Amino acid sequence: MVWLFDGTPDEIGLNVQDASPVDGGYVVVFELENREVRMMATRFPAKYIASWRSNTRRYGGEELKRVLVSAPHPRYERLKKMLAANMASEAGPGGKPSEPSIDLVLRKAQQLFGATTPHPIHELSHSVGHEGVC
Repeated sequence: MVWLFDGTPDEIGLNVQDASPVDGGYVVVFELENREVRMMATRFPAKYIASWRSNTRRYGGEELKRVLVSAPHPRYERLKKMLAANMASEAGPGGKPSEPSIDLVLRKAQQLFGATTPHPIHELSHSVGHEGVC
């Protein structure tokens, strides 16, 4: 999985655009100040992060510390489910499921998608037939 953005939530709007229906969407992972990790699939990562921050200020809760955003992919929801399922299978000490962390997300994404580079649909359509891309 290619990560388009890895940084603070303040910078996301400058670096990540909304995805068109042709592009698909993004897998977004963020780390809270208490080191808990949340993962979602969305076409609008900047809006999602802004909403989270607004609700946190309004109702209390943990602020965002770090945000990862994948490259857009037509099957972004499926990629998120695959990554979440793979992370859930990670056993920690004593055989208990390990606590999710940004490092675990990065490691599992590399294991699952290291050889796969997500491409928007319109880019794939240009290469089909020329190099045997399925």
